[in-house]
Amino acid sequence: MSPVVVNILDLIDMGGNEVIEHKLATFSSPKNPEIEDFIRNKAIRFATGKLSITYLVYDEDTGNILGYFTLTHKSIIITGENLSATSKKKLERYSRMDVATNNYMASSFLLAQFGKNYALAKKDRISGAELMELTTGVLVNIQRQIGGGIVYLDCEDREELTSFYKRHNFKQFDNRYSTEDNQKYIQFMRFF
Repeated sequence: MSPVVVNILDLIDMGGNEVIEHKLATFSSPKNPEIEDFIRNKAIRFATGKLSITYLVYDEDTGNILGYFTLTHKSIIITGENLSATSKKKLERYSRMDVATNNYMASSFLLAQFGKNYALAKKDRISGAELMELTTGVLVNIQRQIGGGIVYLDCEDREELTSFYKRHNFKQFDNRYSTEDNQKYIQFMRFF
């Protein structure tokens, strides 16, 4: 396996929407239909509208999509009471504190989507750790170009997901509840 990361906009420029849509239709994520729906039905529109940029990870040898991740830039509010002293100190480098509310306001990178392709045979799949390493490489590159130092994400309150992000140096900073999909999400952040 030879994983390569490609910005979806570059693929659109080379092959057009129809070719890319056909390739994206091969992506499957039965454990998380939202991941599958996004890549198949929203990634191109969000990228061309500059709402978020999806990066496809594909196998250079086979041309198969191994996984993908979607990034955008977004401001967040982080409640200071839920943070350790070390996290507060790091956060102060990248944010402003509202003393009246004890909240930190920060511009950050949002890891909006992250998933691997389960349509492939198990032996041909990328691991979550490899996908996170590739994601981190892109984030570090972006950080060098425009600054910033915080990446955050929301994930479903499922042990396999929360433990995965904790293993990759993400720290929980809050929870949120979505009335739209009746789901509790754990909010994690990581400093670069």
